[in-house]
Amino acid sequence: MRKLGIFLWVCVLALGLCLGGKMAWDFLNGTALATGPAAVSVHSLGQPAPETMRDIEQAAAAFPDLLEERYQVSLQHNVDIWVGADTGKYEELLVKKLGVEEDKVKPKAQYTSGESMGRKNIIALDGDKQKMTDKSERYSTTGHELFHQLQYELSDGRSGYENSLFWLEEGTADYAGALLAEKMGGRSVEKWYMDDLFTLQNAKETAKVEKLQRTTEEERVQLLSGKAKYYTLSDVMVYYLLHHYGGSSPEQKIIVYYKGLAKGEAEQVFAQVFGVELSAFLQEFSAWWQGELNAPAQLAVVVRPQVNESVVRQYRQHIAQSRKWLQNHWRHDLKGRYKLVFVSGAEDYAAAMQEYCGVDAAEAQRTAADSVWAENNSTLFVNAAKIDDNRQSIFVSSAMVSRLFILQQLGSEDVGMTWLLRGMSYVSGVARLVDIGEGKLPDYQRAWRQELRKNAPLLTVDKIVSNADMQKAMEQYGNEPVSHLCEYATAELVRRYGWQALYNWQLAARRSGDGKQAFLQVFGITAADFGAQVHIMIY
Repeated sequence: MRKLGIFLWVCVLALGLCLGGKMAWDFLNGTALATGPAAVSVHSLGQPAPETMRDIEQAAAAFPDLLEERYQVSLQHNVDIWVGADTGKYEELLVKKLGVEEDKVKPKAQYTSGESMGRKNIIALDGDKQKMTDKSERYSTTGHELFHQLQYELSDGRSGYENSLFWLEEGTADYAGALLAEKMGGRSVEKWYMDDLFTLQNAKETAKVEKLQRTTEEERVQLLSGKAKYYTLSDVMVYYLLHHYGGSSPEQKIIVYYKGLAKGEAEQVFAQVFGVELSAFLQEFSAWWQGELNAPAQLAVVVRPQVNESVVRQYRQHIAQSRKWLQNHWRHDLKGRYKLVFVSGAEDYAAAMQEYCGVDAAEAQRTAADSVWAENNSTLFVNAAKIDDNRQSIFVSSAMVSRLFILQQLGSEDVGMTWLLRGMSYVSGVARLVDIGEGKLPDYQRAWRQELRKNAPLLTVDKIVSNADMQKAMEQYGNEPVSHLCEYATAELVRRYGWQALYNWQLAARRSGDGKQAFLQVFGITAADFGAQVHIMIY
């Protein structure tokens, strides 16, 4: 009995040493279990904008509640969020706080808004206004990086790089960020998904599903630096997965997956949790996605209170006719999914933009005051009070459809020809009026020239290269004269070269990314020389 007692004591002592060693190791690696739930603290390096810090702090405070409500789980380790005032400070955080190597920090900082280090329980965020553009972006980015912390905890450190499925890792983090933004009064999850579809539909390059599986750190940087929107495609894949295989509790399935990843291989755990083999899911999704890319546009219509239903019916009919015009003149239809919101006036306009897009009140009011229609990615707004006239309804509907179509053809890239983009969409609207017998295009061109001659000469049209140039010109000369200049110049292109040439320019500009080079290639004249000729013709 004495010997047995000594033996048991030695076993207990050995077990205690093993456990103590493991606890010390876990503590050093940031994986020791706490009693939870954990606290999330926000710090800054430099002085980020007050609204940036406010929104990140509010998002960090709300994230634990989101986990409890939707995922029935909590973070078990305290997390420190560091916000750099600009990209330079963000780089400093990546190096000093997260341990990113100096030679790798530039590309990471250029293409990311945040980085999470689960082993250290630290997040770095770039507080630059060009990246953290609005409150929804600040909410969702904070939620995204915090969810990476949760993934690391649940999977015992196996949630990243080669161990995990890239698309599921990044897509579920973006999904959590979208849930957080919606919870805090920003853009809805539906809006997040629809905007992702819009971004992919308009992308210059098509992302490939097969590149989104197991990846190295270097491969992820390459995906970020490209134009094919691989992270965005990951979002759509996760949304599809959760809606087709998530059942009644999709968030809980995400949790089960990451817990399973702690001991199993990603493909095996995926099949166990979602009830479908990964290869079969990828094949199914790819087929659906190819159909989605090629499908004609679908418009989900929302009619706000006090909007005249007859005005809406008339406008929708004109949209259908405008799409036929595209097919007749440019041999293609508009693609994508949109929400088309009809508002009753300027006040309702601003309220709708805030409700459906999470737009700040000041920006919403500026847009509502200046625009008959506006586009916020997948969401379109039309002020029904300003399209009750049939001619106006025809013009606006065609200009809107053409503008969306042109952006798709250009891959949503700034090709340096803002005057031509505006001119093409507006002259398309005029062409629809011509189709119903409302004058001829030369008649409109003559009228625009007469109006422009009433005042001092404007700048040559080729100087309106960027959106900033357009804004500056409108502030100096007025919105209507600048629009007439763009319309006159574009109508002259139609007169000389025909409608097909305008479509050919879109294709050439998409290929090269240089609108001026494409102009010379298609029309055989430089944009500057053409602008000078138009100036002489008008004045």
